[in-house]
Amino acid sequence: MTARILQIIVGLAGLCALVLGLVIWIANIDLTDIHMFFGLLVTLGLLVMSIIALTARGLRIWGMVGIVYAIILLIFGELQFKLLVGNLHWLIQALHLLAGIGAIVLTGAFGARYRTLKRSEAKPETASQVSRL
Repeated sequence: MTARILQIIVGLAGLCALVLGLVIWIANIDLTDIHMFFGLLVTLGLLVMSIIALTARGLRIWGMVGIVYAIILLIFGELQFKLLVGNLHWLIQALHLLAGIGAIVLTGAFGARYRTLKRSEAKPETASQVSRL
């Protein structure tokens, strides 16, 4: 249940961050603080989902990858204004966009895989209880 709620929160926050980021990039409207709030929600959601993934036997390595990705995403989001300032800054903006989309996708993949693993762990228990009767 927690994994599904996190997926929904990260999906909605990611969509808001994406739309606001495109508005900032294309229309030059300063909505940076709101965009950063939604980006922080996405990063925290990925971090929490990665910690949850550490508890599942088949996702431990991916959980560690997710934690490292969340830390890199946070640092990259904060420092992007200072990277390649000038005509080539659009490259940093495009990488920032891709990194954010990657966090959303990674959170969704972790949640789906975690729920699948938990369902497969629960099935043998009910099957063994039925066979005992």
